[in-house]
Amino acid sequence: MNSKPKQTVLTIFLAIFVSFFTASCQKESGQAPDSFASRSSNILKEVADEYWNYLLEESIYLRLKYGLKIHKHPDITFSYAKTQSDFASSILEKLKEVKPEELSHEELLSWEILRWDAENFIEGLKFYWLYIPVTPYSSPIPFVHRVFTTFQFKAEEDLDHYSNLLKKYPPFIRSIQEMLEEQHKKGIIVPKEELGMVIPFLSSLLKGGEQSQFYVKDDRLEAMEEALKNEFQENLVQAIDSEIKPALESLVDFIKGEYLSKAPDSVGLWQYPEGREYYKYLVRVNTTLELTPEEIHEIGLKHVETDQAKVDEIRVSVGFKGNADEFRHFLKTDSRFFPKTPEEIGERLTLYMNSMSKKIDSFFLKTPKAPYGVKRLEPELEGSMTFGYYDAPTASEPKGYYKYNGSNLNERSLVWAEGLVYHELVPGHHFHIASQNENETLPEFRRENIHNAFTEGWAEYASWLGLEMGLFQDPYSLCGRYMMDMFLSTRLVVDTGMNHLEWPRSQAVKFMKDHLLESDTQIHSETLRYSTDIPAQSLGYKLGSIKMFELRDKVIKALGEKFDIRKFHHAILGNGSMPLPILEKHIDWFIEKELASPKK
Repeated sequence: MNSKPKQTVLTIFLAIFVSFFTASCQKESGQAPDSFASRSSNILKEVADEYWNYLLEESIYLRLKYGLKIHKHPDITFSYAKTQSDFASSILEKLKEVKPEELSHEELLSWEILRWDAENFIEGLKFYWLYIPVTPYSSPIPFVHRVFTTFQFKAEEDLDHYSNLLKKYPPFIRSIQEMLEEQHKKGIIVPKEELGMVIPFLSSLLKGGEQSQFYVKDDRLEAMEEALKNEFQENLVQAIDSEIKPALESLVDFIKGEYLSKAPDSVGLWQYPEGREYYKYLVRVNTTLELTPEEIHEIGLKHVETDQAKVDEIRVSVGFKGNADEFRHFLKTDSRFFPKTPEEIGERLTLYMNSMSKKIDSFFLKTPKAPYGVKRLEPELEGSMTFGYYDAPTASEPKGYYKYNGSNLNERSLVWAEGLVYHELVPGHHFHIASQNENETLPEFRRENIHNAFTEGWAEYASWLGLEMGLFQDPYSLCGRYMMDMFLSTRLVVDTGMNHLEWPRSQAVKFMKDHLLESDTQIHSETLRYSTDIPAQSLGYKLGSIKMFELRDKVIKALGEKFDIRKFHHAILGNGSMPLPILEKHIDWFIEKELASPKK
């Protein structure tokens, strides 16, 4: 249930539009010739072109995806953030010239999505200093390292290009240290408990010479002549030891020194200047809903209670003699629920995946062409990720995978496995993201577009479909589905608790321990994720799924006997990710269209 979350101010200033904009906007029935397109359609197309070209130039993510050369690292300075905000403002002004009544339905969706994203982007500038660039989930550092570790050497000029990129790395690291130093002056400092993860994370980068991740080994340089290769590698060692390592050491030493000495014991955004306002902003960006932290907190408490009642029903049905706490201990410790080998996790996930695949045609009109499967997470990531993540198909790997964490088998309960694979793979993330990427009827920016509440909300809604399909035959697997939902419901409680209601982390840890199956290690990392690393991101899962079910109930009530669940799912997925209020408008349009169509 981790999907590489990055909904932070870094996202706002460096990547929130990583995949939001296009080189073309199409009519619902195809792109109309310019001579017949309305003035508003032409403006929309021009705006989208401008955004798309800008992002292709600025976004490392897009340049990696499309195989374009990367010439610079992220600029995290305030001046650059201001430049981006000004650019978004200019685009928003141009969008104001569009007359909605002149647009097709698809164009109208594009126009609304662009406006929503741009407005949030612009508003985020005032919270620039509240973004922390060194926490593991949100730091740009790992993504920049991917540029180097995936760099391909095909010609002599690639050696120079790599070397030039490497020269730009120390200034990038120094800009991060400068930002931390300025935040330190403003009283915005990472809590001590999070620094217990930040310092090891950064210290792991300090290897020198041929042990450094920036060093390029022989097997990557097979296309090079021996003399060129040797000279290049010697220069790399010198640059790593004389420039790269000192810049990183300076950053680590600063954090270990005065920075750490002033770090707060408490967690949560509430303690920083404008922290509460920033949290409310992040709530809106991540949920796309107008809900207050207090309202979300109460929703979470209500759903925790509901889930617990369902688990209690299962406890009674299987004849367990103990109370709720004893049943939870039983599920957390009994050997029957834990894998003996990492491969057993993959086998179980594959079994459930195949069971779901047999039911798909009754619930979906269209499915992605890309195949899907499960594989183990890369070993270097297993220590830093609580679970695993869905990895979408790419040109180099055309199959979508759920990459599971195969480490610490005593913490990998298989009670979760069935609901998890439905969420992460099919019909969850894979059906959404792969279908969206393949959908050539969508403008290109909407094929790349991701909104947290839509993406995670759909995946959680999709996981529940297993119950309607007659799956979850094992009562313990069904219990795992409710415990997984309980996990997402507790997120609403503890995320708002720590960031808005001034909960100490110990209170959040206790609340999660009292209700969940997660180990102490998992709860430790998760509470830091919510309170410090990526506040509010975790809210999108449960709130998004609630909205999906509300929309489905709305369609059933409006259509009655004309309701077709396959068409409803196509209405959700067939137009790609969008903020939930815009999705609701789209579903209203879908209802009108269905009511007007003849009954079959």
